[in-house]
Amino acid sequence: MSIGKFIVVEGLDGSGKSTQIAMMKAELERRGLRVYVTAEPTDFETGAYIRRILSESLDKDMYLQAALFLADRLEHITHPGHGIRRYLDDGYVVICDRYYFSSFAYQGTASDIDWVMKINLDCERIIKPDLCLFLDVNPDTCKKRIDTVRETAELYEKDVNTMRKIRDNFLNVFGRLSDTHKIEIIDSNADIDEIFSRCIGFVDKILREDDMNV
Repeated sequence: MSIGKFIVVEGLDGSGKSTQIAMMKAELERRGLRVYVTAEPTDFETGAYIRRILSESLDKDMYLQAALFLADRLEHITHPGHGIRRYLDDGYVVICDRYYFSSFAYQGTASDIDWVMKINLDCERIIKPDLCLFLDVNPDTCKKRIDTVRETAELYEKDVNTMRKIRDNFLNVFGRLSDTHKIEIIDSNADIDEIFSRCIGFVDKILREDDMNV
């Protein structure tokens, strides 16, 4: 059995990640592939605490937040029953809604972004994704979408200027990682089906690598 592929989908809140992930999952399963969809923060104990920090806008130090996200990520990867490593070893395509790129962009707004990158990228348990898709949507559009569907904005959704800074951090980090990571930035201000066509096209390239290496 071949090792599975690890695909990360990133973007600002309100960028349409959930929609595109659901469409990718349906298409890949239609082709007969096994797909495991997951997300960060997780549903493990650390992830539940992080979600409370975000939903209740708790005043927590950004270094502490970054460390909590890393702890949650390690549980996400190594959990024997529901860990990313287990599903990859079993040949699944793992699609993750957010990963360490989000830590760099979000916690990097008020901490040392180099430190956040170092504690993640230098950790031997961390798995590097085969592909990162960044759904790039205008922050003003994302804010309008969030305000439409949520009564109360979460910690990083309250201010469009903060969302702009987060987007800038994403783009900065992607530039720094361009030599070591497969990252595709997708203009996602377009039609949903057009966005999906681009997403699945990049996914197909990653999946074809196994065929080329046989």
